[in-house]
Amino acid sequence: MDIVEFLSARIKEDEAAARRLLLDRSVSESGQWYERRLLLECEAKKRLIHIVESARQSALASMVSDPYGDGQWIPEAIGWMAESLNALALPYYDHPDFEQGWLR
Repeated sequence: MDIVEFLSARIKEDEAAARRLLLDRSVSESGQWYERRLLLECEAKKRLIHIVESARQSALASMVSDPYGDGQWIPEAIGWMAESLNALALPYYDHPDFEQGWLR
């Protein structure tokens, strides 16, 4: 499982939990506020993952289409993208599928 698959699965789990709690009439108003906020955070994470993945694919396509061009920035940019995804995975460090290499 790569980090994008891992993150996508965790986000789906978070969304499902938030939706379940929003349907629970015993959840306080502040609890409902938190669950609505969690749903928005999940959406923000999905959008950020899409942006990072699109940028990574564009960088890789640039390397392949012009291997002798001025692509010195590409490895560094791909590193930043990986660090961004690693940061998004941090809250899930205690999940059994979390890979310790994502902590760097």
